[in-house]
Amino acid sequence: MPRKATEAAATKKPAAKRTVTRRTKKTEATEPIVLTWEHVAERAYYIHLDEGGDPVENWLRAEQELVAV
Repeated sequence: MPRKATEAAATKKPAAKRTVTRRTKKTEATEPIVLTWEHVAERAYYIHLDEGGDPVENWLRAEQELVAV
């Protein structure tokens, strides 16, 4: 007696899964970094917590560090 199509499909071994790697486009850094007062103030605050020192020097150092990034 011939098998039904669903029984034949159920007895087949499943195909091995292939790993799929998707290629993505690299995003260009065309947007300039915008430094805000909050960014500089926060970094200057952490410099003050770590090392103390003059607030103006901490502010200038924070600006230099954030611009270099």
